[in-house]
Amino acid sequence: MSQLYQRRYLNCPYNRARELLAAMVVTPEDASREQQLRLTLPVPGVAGAELGKDVSVSFRPTADPMGFDEPWTLHWEPLGGGLYPDFDGTLAIRADESYATSMLELKGTYRPPLGAAGAVFDAVVGSRIAHATARELLRTIGKTIEGQYRTGEAAKDAAQPQG
Repeated sequence: MSQLYQRRYLNCPYNRARELLAAMVVTPEDASREQQLRLTLPVPGVAGAELGKDVSVSFRPTADPMGFDEPWTLHWEPLGGGLYPDFDGTLAIRADESYATSMLELKGTYRPPLGAAGAVFDAVVGSRIAHATARELLRTIGKTIEGQYRTGEAAKDAAQPQG
């Protein structure tokens, strides 16, 4: 098993980021439904080019041992097979040091496909690909959360009486 840990700081307050993440993932009422997600990896040196793989992903709310955060367990597996590993982990919003920011965190484990050959590939380059893919996933989710937060704040500001 290989470990994966990535985080991204968000320009969005903790409580609002938690709400926006929860709205993005499958809710408990939809727990039996899996979603399709496209994992992407930008190709270095080629503007706008990326490699991608569709995965089937399920999210479930889970308890935080500290009773503070609201992490989501997630599992994904590649659609149509291929050389992408299955992944089991958590996706969570964590509090940051200031009210205005929070952290988006992904951590978990994956088993490289192809047995011993896959483990060697993972040790040489696969782990870097996995981490870069996780960073891109968090960047995409983070941009969505920050965009929705800014849109909501702009709507509140527009609704305030001018005076």
